[in-house]
Amino acid sequence: MRISILLSLCALCILSLGDCKSSKSPEERLMELAPKFQKVMCSKTIECTKDELAKVPAQYRNMIPPFMQSEENCEAYFKENFEKARKARQEKKQEVTADMVSSFETCIAAVEKTTCDFYKGSQGKQRTIPGCEDMQKFSAN
Repeated sequence: MRISILLSLCALCILSLGDCKSSKSPEERLMELAPKFQKVMCSKTIECTKDELAKVPAQYRNMIPPFMQSEENCEAYFKENFEKARKARQEKKQEVTADMVSSFETCIAAVEKTTCDFYKGSQGKQRTIPGCEDMQKFSAN
């Protein structure tokens, strides 16, 4: 009898823990994804552009945007943009939707799979990583 009660309690705890993820609001889920998104985007961008940026003559290096110079600067840039977007949504009274969260999850997975070949030869061209197309509509304007 005690074993069945104990097993029932354990099952209830496990089910409760499983529901924690789904009980979070889309805003909470997005804020949890933000650091991962920032880290993935920045590590891939810095890794894939470092060779090209090293070729830039010293007198022109100050023209390289700060967010492309280090992962720390890049993550700070994205963090600032996430905060601006959050404030803009609050001012406009817009809710984060499940579609937004899904787009971020899809984009993170796509960036993780992207090779550096994507970044080569894209100078002056606006390119979107396949899987991240929907991200533009969620950025702060």
